[in-house]
Amino acid sequence: MSFDNLFSNATRLPSIPKIIQELIQSFDDPNADMDAISNKIAQEPVLTTKLLRVANSAHHGLPKQVSSVQDAAIIMGFPAVRTLVLASGMVDSLEMPAALQQKLYWGYAFKVAGCAKWLCKFESSVDENTAFTAGLIHSIGQLLMYSSEPEKANTVNEKASEGIDRLVAEHDVFGYNHAAVGAELAKRWKFPDDINIGLAFQNTPKEATPNSAIAAVIYLAKHIVNMHDDKPSSDDIIKSLPEELINNPPVNLKKMSEALPNIDDFSGGMNSLLEN
Repeated sequence: MSFDNLFSNATRLPSIPKIIQELIQSFDDPNADMDAISNKIAQEPVLTTKLLRVANSAHHGLPKQVSSVQDAAIIMGFPAVRTLVLASGMVDSLEMPAALQQKLYWGYAFKVAGCAKWLCKFESSVDENTAFTAGLIHSIGQLLMYSSEPEKANTVNEKASEGIDRLVAEHDVFGYNHAAVGAELAKRWKFPDDINIGLAFQNTPKEATPNSAIAAVIYLAKHIVNMHDDKPSSDDIIKSLPEELINNPPVNLKKMSEALPNIDDFSGGMNSLLEN
């Protein structure tokens, strides 16, 4: 199936709840009524329950327990609440293809999102909640690709298990990879252009036109997450970075590498969203 044909049938495209669509639209709307949106979130009991569960987890360290969406928005800030609700809404509404395992897929997405947000502390030009959102959906294209052609998805999994890079395997089997599909899908969901560009060039940030700091942050976040379980030293991290990140770093690499050993888990309690 060609790239264009993948998107030609509207009924095949993953859909997301209306409240999630409104949250996405609020990214680019400086006049969005945050109180009205918070009230709408509060009318969604499943979203509210999961939001409060994550917000009150030890990872967020709030000064007091929050018991409502409105309280969470006041204490955490609406952008942080929005990203948590987006995460919950994505997990609950998007069907997982047979070729992927939900906990592994979203567990990795949460780590990349959390790492991308953390990286923004080190002199980045990217807003931390925008970075989190981009990291959360960085591989969303897989859901459409693998659902549309499950046999090809299985072939990609086989190639990946043999040590072939998944992006290379996807291009060999499908003729395109999940970064391109995810960018187009995010565009159709009306995500901001800077996120769409970031998704498209997340593996080749130096090729982004215009320049995309988000692409570089996602690229760096994935690199760190893929190494993190091995507890690399600061020097190991710097030495392992691709040349394009060394030459045009999206953050202060020295400060980032010095702080990295203090991080145990990038997911920030988000895995609780996978619980019923």
